[in-house]
Amino acid sequence: MKYIVTPPTQKPAQYVYRPVIPVKLFLDNRVITFDALVDSGADECTFPAWIAKTLGHNVYKGKQKIFSGIGGSVLAYLHKTHLILNGIEFVADVYYSHEWDDMPFGLLGQAGFFSHFNVHFNYIEKEILLECRS
Repeated sequence: MKYIVTPPTQKPAQYVYRPVIPVKLFLDNRVITFDALVDSGADECTFPAWIAKTLGHNVYKGKQKIFSGIGGSVLAYLHKTHLILNGIEFVADVYYSHEWDDMPFGLLGQAGFFSHFNVHFNYIEKEILLECRS
C-alpha cells in the first residue's frame, strides 16, 4: 500500500510503498479487519490495544513484555488471537499496547506469522506472495 511520508502541507507530497495487507482478527463471534505490515524485522506480532478490547480481551490480563526500539520502550500485553489471512485461519501470539492505538497498521512478525507462511516480496511489482506452510 502507498503511504504518505511528508507533512500534509508539503507539496509535492512524497509516498512510500509498504508491504501492508488486510488481516482479520477474531475472538468468539467478534471480528475486526485491520491492516498489518508484513515485517521480517519484527520479532512478534503487535497490534493496537483498542483491537484487543473490541474483541473482548482484557488487555491488562495478558503477559507483559517491554518492546524497546529506536522510539523508546513500550509495555504490551500478550493474548492468543485467531487470525484469518487469504482464507487461512491460524492462532498467533499477539502483543497489544495502548501506546500503538494511533498506528495505521499492526505488525506481522517472525513469531506467529512467518512461522506459518513462506513470504516472497516482489519490490518492482509491489506484490507480496504468501504460501502457507503445511
